[in-house]
Amino acid sequence: MATAEATGTETDDSGKKSSKIGLILSIVLCLLGAGLGYFGILSGLVPFGPGASGHEASQSADDIPTTQEASSVRPDVAFVTIPTLIVTLPPGAKNDHLRFSAQIEVPSEYQDDVEYLMPRIQDVMNGYLRALTAEDIEGPGALFKIRLHLFRRIAVVVGLGKANSLLVTEFILN
Repeated sequence: MATAEATGTETDDSGKKSSKIGLILSIVLCLLGAGLGYFGILSGLVPFGPGASGHEASQSADDIPTTQEASSVRPDVAFVTIPTLIVTLPPGAKNDHLRFSAQIEVPSEYQDDVEYLMPRIQDVMNGYLRALTAEDIEGPGALFKIRLHLFRRIAVVVGLGKANSLLVTEFILN
């Protein structure tokens, strides 16, 4: 029995020593890995950070546009105005009418096509806005949801790629 107790204390001491060695070894390896990662990013071996060898890093200071040049570069888009729509709201709504106007952002080359289809766009918009319930119009996030649904319908009418966005300029409940 004395030998069993002696053996038990010996295993406890060696177990504590091995756990301390494992802890110290893991800390050293973590610090070594962090140092190597920092060196790799700084030297450009890993494509992150200031030494990256990607597209941004390959540009020289002369290639980067100044703020004046960047502000003078404008996207090639046009804005097609949708005439103001006034929609009578359904019974039970807090308000009586919705006054809605918007513009469609289109690539310049399709501006005439979208203007030509404006009667169909107005028809689709009127049909959708008149079908809405009071909760749909007056609820939280209503404008965002309505804009998404209207843009999807406009994209169906004009064709994919001919409209970039719907910009709501007036959404008045009265």
